Amino acid sequence: MKILHIIFSFLTGGAETMLVDIVNEQTRRGHDVELLIVNSGIDEGILSHVSPQVKLTRFNRKEGSMPLLLMGRLNTYIIRHNPDIVHLHTNKLTGLVKVRPRTTLYTVHALNIPMKYSAGSNMAAISEAVREDVLARVKNARIRTIANGINMANIATRPKGLSPHKSFRIVQVGRLFADTKGQDILIDACAILAKRGYDVNVTFIGEGDDLEKLRAQAEKAGIGEKVFFAGNKSRKDVYSSLKDYDMMCHPSRHEGFGLVIAEGMAAGLPVAVPKGGGPWEVADKGRLGETFEGGNASSCADAISRIIDNYPAALEKAEEGIAYVDSHYSVNRMVSEYDSYYMDLLSGKR
Repeated sequence: MKILHIIFSFLTGGAETMLVDIVNEQTRRGHDVELLIVNSGIDEGILSHVSPQVKLTRFNRKEGSMPLLLMGRLNTYIIRHNPDIVHLHTNKLTGLVKVRPRTTLYTVHALNIPMKYSAGSNMAAISEAVREDVLARVKNARIRTIANGINMANIATRPKGLSPHKSFRIVQVGRLFADTKGQDILIDACAILAKRGYDVNVTFIGEGDDLEKLRAQAEKAGIGEKVFFAGNKSRKDVYSSLKDYDMMCHPSRHEGFGLVIAEGMAAGLPVAVPKGGGPWEVADKGRLGETFEGGNASSCADAISRIIDNYPAALEKAEEGIAYVDSHYSVNRMVSEYDSYYMDLLSGKR
């Protein structure tokens, strides 16, 4: 098939990470794949992981400028290039792309995405949580769940039976936006654990607007020397270093999928996630990790302490988690499901 993927910007995020894996695997399967990036906001480091066999087009548009001109440019481009499938990855694009609606697909990458333009589109949800969120607002939405996938072979696995570090190491990966990712909850949980006599430290991998606020929070809580901010790391570096931690905690307030939980589980780490939402779904609705009440630091501390106090049992769950991620969240499975959806659209099925 000739497949055109369109996304507004290409910065650090789950949608971009997933899209790199999709276009590379589709190219490997022999599809003719093009990636069109509308805006000038591009992380060249992430983009460098896209296969050279993928045709790359940049509009280099300044964000928010000339929407009507953009609409004409996009639709003219699609007509001229005549792809079999147009695959959109930003909700506003569904209001701009007016041609080829029958074979255009929009992937909903998060919870609470506005449906103003997308309600009548063919849609894919990255998790059941996202699908249910869309259906709660658009009751007759044409939407399927196609869960994100990861390349298991690229992730180094923690050695079996390895004892935890004396100062128990927790890792969280994600942009430093506390209102979404909940890093403040984890800092408060670690402060609670310190008062309970636990020796824990936490490393946050990622960058974002809340760095200084979170650093100040850790200092005020008296655990500044136990909270580390590692900044952005390449996916290769993250995949090679996850095994060096004792567990992963992802205290997000709202998350459509939780790719990092799948990655942590693939590395053999015990995981703690809030009840409900994408990360909980990835951990087989909490069965393969410890769960806590979302937004509740004390409950989060309880979940972490259960892992510390029962570490051999936590490692048994983690071992099962490796096999679970391999069978449910592989890139190969994800791309096969998209291929099937594409074929249904081309044949007139929805």
